[in-house]
Amino acid sequence: MEGYILGGRNIPEHVFKAELAKLYGPAFVAEFTKKFRDVFITDQDFAQIKKLGFNCVRLPFNYRLLEEPGGLEYLQGVVQRIGQAGLQVILDMHAVPGAQNPDWHADSEGEALFWEDEGRRIKYFSLWQKLAQTFKDETAVAGYDIMNEPVTKEIKLLTEVFQRVVEIIRREGARQTIFLEGHEWGSNIEFIQNIKGDNLAISIHFYQPFNFTFNWLPADKYPDECWTKEKLRSMLKNYADFAQKLKMPVLVGEFGVASRCACCGQEFEWVKDVLEIYNEFGWHRTYWTYKSVQGMKFPDGLFQLSDNSGIIGTPAHETGMDNFYQVLKDRREDFFQLWETKNFKLNEKLTKIILTA
Repeated sequence: MEGYILGGRNIPEHVFKAELAKLYGPAFVAEFTKKFRDVFITDQDFAQIKKLGFNCVRLPFNYRLLEEPGGLEYLQGVVQRIGQAGLQVILDMHAVPGAQNPDWHADSEGEALFWEDEGRRIKYFSLWQKLAQTFKDETAVAGYDIMNEPVTKEIKLLTEVFQRVVEIIRREGARQTIFLEGHEWGSNIEFIQNIKGDNLAISIHFYQPFNFTFNWLPADKYPDECWTKEKLRSMLKNYADFAQKLKMPVLVGEFGVASRCACCGQEFEWVKDVLEIYNEFGWHRTYWTYKSVQGMKFPDGLFQLSDNSGIIGTPAHETGMDNFYQVLKDRREDFFQLWETKNFKLNEKLTKIILTA
């Protein structure tokens, strides 16, 4: 659960659930979680993704899911449903024990404790062993994105962790692709040259320029005197040259942009340019994200919700869900129903650019 995707504050998932439990009790947290899983993405969504022309879903999950009773079985069910829709799935461990970076989307309260605690790393290895055992024969699984956006100065330790996970997955007999993300939020990949194994792929995340793609500075434009297609290509060519040297494929596991002006379409120009560069280098990609509340700071989705019901409020900034807890008290069922994709509008121009680039 990412706050801005639902129109709310970007806080760690476990903190959000703890606050919810204080207000309404643990039973409601379980109900809330089940509603989210039942309604936000459904079999109809997977069918729609296939119908639109996509072939793969990068599926983010918090390691805590695997510690819930029935959590692994739930994940298996989602993977099977994606496969039944004729799609492949990349399993993306988006938050690891202790957090791999200090941001909220790693379920962190500001520290990346994974790198400081061997016990948490042992748990992480055990979880990947279990995942490899579970999915090694699942044909819908294209591969394993073993850690989303690690951030650490301990590059030797990062290399050792990734190497061990590669060995664990292969020892369990899982042959699918293993995706290795760069550190510093998926941007620095040099350490990957020291990891040995077969069927490995480099995964980068690309959101440059952040002030534009994340809508941090709404007045920014693309292109401008600083940011041009040529500059983006120059930055990305460094990855292409490195990957060619290693003879490894590249997945742009995340790229995306916040909606801005429907008339000027500057975000469409950015998407078109980066996709042309990806195609030039022969890269695969998964867009972030599928659906989101529109107008927040951070990239929104192919399907966008602009809510006029007052349930979410006015999401002008990342604290747009300040009324969220009160809404859950007064208009609970309305809120859950609002999550259904039928209430979101497909950004047709964006989708067409992505699919025809």
